[in-house]
Amino acid sequence: MNNGNVNNNNKTNTNYVWPVRGDNDSLLLFSFQNIYKNYLKCRKNKRNTINALKFEINCEEYLLDLKTALDTGTYYPSRSVCFMVTKPKLREIFAADFKDRIVHHLLVDFLEKIWEPKFIWDSYACRKNKGTHAGVRRTRNFVRQATQNGSCPAYYLQLDIKNFFMTIDKDILFALLCKHVWNEKILNLAKTLIFHDPTTDYLLKGDRDYLEKIVPGKSLFFSGEKKGLPIGNLTSQFFANVYLNELDQFVKHTLKCRYYLRYCDDFILISKNYEELLQWKAEISRFINTRLRLQLNLSKQFLQPISNGINFLGYIVRRNYVLVRRRVVNNLRTRLDYYEKKLTRVEFPYVRVMYNYGDLEKLNAVLASYFSHFKWANAYRLRARIIEKYRFLKWFFTFENSRIIALYKNPKKIPALILQYRYFKTKFPADVIFFQVGRYFEFYGDEQQTASLLGLKAVPKSRGRKNTYGFPGKLLNRYIKKIKLTGKNMAIIREGERYVTGVKERRPDYRLVFQP
Repeated sequence: MNNGNVNNNNKTNTNYVWPVRGDNDSLLLFSFQNIYKNYLKCRKNKRNTINALKFEINCEEYLLDLKTALDTGTYYPSRSVCFMVTKPKLREIFAADFKDRIVHHLLVDFLEKIWEPKFIWDSYACRKNKGTHAGVRRTRNFVRQATQNGSCPAYYLQLDIKNFFMTIDKDILFALLCKHVWNEKILNLAKTLIFHDPTTDYLLKGDRDYLEKIVPGKSLFFSGEKKGLPIGNLTSQFFANVYLNELDQFVKHTLKCRYYLRYCDDFILISKNYEELLQWKAEISRFINTRLRLQLNLSKQFLQPISNGINFLGYIVRRNYVLVRRRVVNNLRTRLDYYEKKLTRVEFPYVRVMYNYGDLEKLNAVLASYFSHFKWANAYRLRARIIEKYRFLKWFFTFENSRIIALYKNPKKIPALILQYRYFKTKFPADVIFFQVGRYFEFYGDEQQTASLLGLKAVPKSRGRKNTYGFPGKLLNRYIKKIKLTGKNMAIIREGERYVTGVKERRPDYRLVFQP
């Protein structure tokens, strides 16, 4: 390798010769403190995963080994895990090993400092303080500016790159890195990650039939030599921005398009002149063909008046308002139908409401995700209609403005048994609550009529409480049958093992909701 300064043009040769500058960069980048910092960043929100836990057992030893491998240039990626996702469409995902994800964070953290000042403002994928919602707001601003707040017509051109991640040319990508990175060790690391082919060593999880159903153009297995980056890696997302930054610069500085916005490989150009957009489309197609070896997706090209609305990033963007895409709403309804069947069961004339905590936590996450998506659109009525249609949600949650409050969560900081009972009585407005206390089920207060129907007598001043009624836990089913005959709603509250502020925690088990 030539260790002297050479002309920048030589860096695009197949030998990848580069000037040696910034030698101290690798010393800082591969320091133990920096590796540990990126380990903590990689571990965030992943600490309970199997790979993260295995790594944490011998954390210091693994990190020291990783530092040695990076210092000596002997680092090589481990085996990836390949699995399929089916929504919104069938895709293959290659998940890197935990150790490799630390290296991804390490490298991207360094490269971002170089490229962030070079990226255009209106690139919104996988960048800090950007994202889909910022992209939608910017699109709406562009619409207002281009139409002069609706006073004149304008058009938008929406384009997409065909099989983008699978057709990225690794030689071109690495040459782009060589233009701005001068440290030999860092470039060797980037080269190792870029040219690594995960299809040569992977662990398949899931059904292999799904793998065979993937269209060849959407799979790394058919992408060809030195083509394609694995979907699922942090480096792939960053390298995609580096690769398409060439397109961004061309559109802004050569075509001089004022209203241009890109999110990954989906981008929009806005102009008052219809013919100008047609010309830009031809020039963009020619540019990405010759310079980036990419092709436009012919099935995803739209040139329409802005008044039709722009279907972008999960929303329909118009000048005065933003709507949620119908596909997003249908996906939510499909998931709510699934959880309704899993958490409720009709036992005429009752509906049995089951409190499966794993499923409820997942449902809570689904609602939070979709309602957060709705929040950025004019979707108040849509949200209200969904809550009204899926009435079972009100048995598990309350909805206050944009907040979702889980009713099934354990009461905290409630120091007395009777206060726990009152909490559940408030949150679960059932006629009867059977409240487990040790081996017994009890209920309290002015329940003489219910107690009389069940044939129960009050326990006088039991543990300092008046009007306490109860029965042994082994007779629970007998008294549930009696409650069913009365047509009253009821709830079962079970006792847990953990103590909370001096008393054991309690959780709802299930409810019977009477619906004649």
